[in-house]
Amino acid sequence: MASTFFRLLLGGIAGKVLGVVREVLLAALFGVGRAVGANRVALTATMVPINFFTADALTAGFLPLYVRYRQDDPPMALALYRAVWTLLTVLSLGLVIALQLARGFWTDLLGPGLDDSTASLAASMLSVAALGVPFYVLYSLYTLVALAQDDVRLINLRASVQSIGLISATVAAYFTGDLVMLAWGFTAPYAALWCWGAYWIRRKQYLNDMGGERRRRTSDRAHQKIALSMFWRRLRPLLLIPVLLQGSISVERAVGSLLGIEVVAATEYSRFVVDSLMALIAAPLGLAGLAAFSRMRSDEIYDGLKRMIAPILLVTVPLSIALCVNSRGIITVLYARGEFDEHAVDVSSIMLLGFSLGIWAHVLGHTLVKVLNARGDNKRAAIANGLSFGIAATVNLVMWRYWGPFTLGLASAIGGVVMFVGAALSLRIMRHCLGLMAVAAPGALGAAAAGWLLADDGLLRLAASCSVIGLVWLAYVMLVPNLRSAFISGVWSKVASRGRKPPPVVDAPVVDAPLVRSEVARHRGTWRS
Repeated sequence: MASTFFRLLLGGIAGKVLGVVREVLLAALFGVGRAVGANRVALTATMVPINFFTADALTAGFLPLYVRYRQDDPPMALALYRAVWTLLTVLSLGLVIALQLARGFWTDLLGPGLDDSTASLAASMLSVAALGVPFYVLYSLYTLVALAQDDVRLINLRASVQSIGLISATVAAYFTGDLVMLAWGFTAPYAALWCWGAYWIRRKQYLNDMGGERRRRTSDRAHQKIALSMFWRRLRPLLLIPVLLQGSISVERAVGSLLGIEVVAATEYSRFVVDSLMALIAAPLGLAGLAAFSRMRSDEIYDGLKRMIAPILLVTVPLSIALCVNSRGIITVLYARGEFDEHAVDVSSIMLLGFSLGIWAHVLGHTLVKVLNARGDNKRAAIANGLSFGIAATVNLVMWRYWGPFTLGLASAIGGVVMFVGAALSLRIMRHCLGLMAVAAPGALGAAAAGWLLADDGLLRLAASCSVIGLVWLAYVMLVPNLRSAFISGVWSKVASRGRKPPPVVDAPVVDAPLVRSEVARHRGTWRS
């Protein structure tokens, strides 16, 4: 798991560097005005329906099942891939048609506070972005097929190509004056990624004759029917999650438009900082955890969680502190130039403060939910996610009139805490987490106080504040035996184990094996005919 995580982390850094360039350029050329607000609404309108049938369907439904089938029944793994590929292709093409026909209604629903000209621009951008839906969906499937082979190159490539496309589209829109060009920054990169992903999967022969012999078409259809049945069984408890998640995102976007077009744009500028850390830490941890914990025996889960949770907390807590204390300084250094004026800095920094409060909870909660997915406990994962998204949307709807733009960030942080608590209780690791947090609390308070004393605008003050937060936190970790043994000793053991021959891997039993056997017996006559 550690090797996969670090390869995903290092690969994601290049994409995030380009992402910083993209956001800084967008802020300088267009600020928080009409063009950026319309583009944010159009991309949200594109991604919300995509994630209805891809987010948990692929990561929690497809990947764990595909990994286990590759170990125990390769022909079933191939049948599962083909069935899911066909299903996603049909759904994504249908979604393109639906988005084109209902683009005006959909953008009005997500941006009720937009004026007529901005709403019309968002609808035009949506018609372009919708063309990229099939490419986005199928490339996501290719990345997971590669990940099942411990190949993270397709995943790492995504962020860089996407950022390059968005940078090119931003420059083109600025010099041509055609704001709809911004939407091509989504469609064009994913068309290129889809072509490369299809080529890469064929080149590496990840799908070539996994069963060792070619079966007749009737056998393949029978395999696909069983594979889809197993896929549906895993996916069924998760069906409510994309509804709640995308509903929460839609509420956030709608509330932002009611607070003003500048809030819609500022939401994404501040979210970019937080989401970059989530993409670099939480997403690799979640994907690595899906693969690693899927192979663990039940009696190994608790020890594996204990080894994983302490380093996550000891990295994400100081990150949350640094971003909270220096929210205004970070926004100023990144964006305060060109069209990004003082008002934009004020709105973005207060939102970043809210989002940053929950970074530690989001990373840990996301990782624990993926562990539940890996173990096939999708019902409890769905409950933790559902409560998180539902409460975040409720806070936004109820409190936006009172707390203003800060509401969007704080609602997200509250949702992260709820997700963490729900997943930790489900995995029976909550007591261990509370013990670690209680021991770490004095160090967190000391680091926050030291960083606040040095925080101010300017790169030097930002660097000084973040440095002192890190130093105070590290000193505290070194002085407290429980934290030192949980983190420092764990890191040292990893370093010391480099070069040793790993112990043989014992495959975990397939959770769905009884159903597989019954289905195989029921269809055996079909395969032989």
